[in-house]
Amino acid sequence: MMQATANEENKVDKGVSINKRAVSKFQKDIQREFDKRPIEVPINADTARLSGASQPSTVNHYHGPTVTVNGDQAQVAWGDGTISQEQRDVSEVAEGYRDLAGILADILAKLDNLPLTEEDNQYTRENAEALLTEVVKAEPDNGVVRRGVTLVKGLLASITTGVNQAVTAESADYARETIAALGNAVGP
Repeated sequence: MMQATANEENKVDKGVSINKRAVSKFQKDIQREFDKRPIEVPINADTARLSGASQPSTVNHYHGPTVTVNGDQAQVAWGDGTISQEQRDVSEVAEGYRDLAGILADILAKLDNLPLTEEDNQYTRENAEALLTEVVKAEPDNGVVRRGVTLVKGLLASITTGVNQAVTAESADYARETIAALGNAVGP
């Protein structure tokens, strides 16, 4: 009578199964009660022991998500679905630099697909963005523009020569055409 049968031992070894539906319902019921009756915890501080504090601080109890955003053009995403955000910072390109701005925008759009080293990719991005910043000024500095264009052309030249790995004929053609277009955009 004291010994358990093999069948009883197997039942014990299987462990406990959790009713996930009941647990989920229980969580929702508890949350509903918390939503009806928010928990408030009084905070008492001995201000005599606080250094430099003459008045107690204000404590705000929010009954829901609170988001504080500081800064210009900040974006906040909420939820776990697909999020698509976009910012439009429209600046007028200086006269005579529209073609250059279009070429630079195209380079930035395709940059991650070009066979450049990570360092060259970052350097190209920084220079192209700096050039775009320059050409939206009321009077862009032509020397800064020419130096920036020369740097970007030099970085793209490594694609035309096949120095980097994974250079395709398409990427080499794109680099050649873009270098020529950059040269035409700033003139001789």
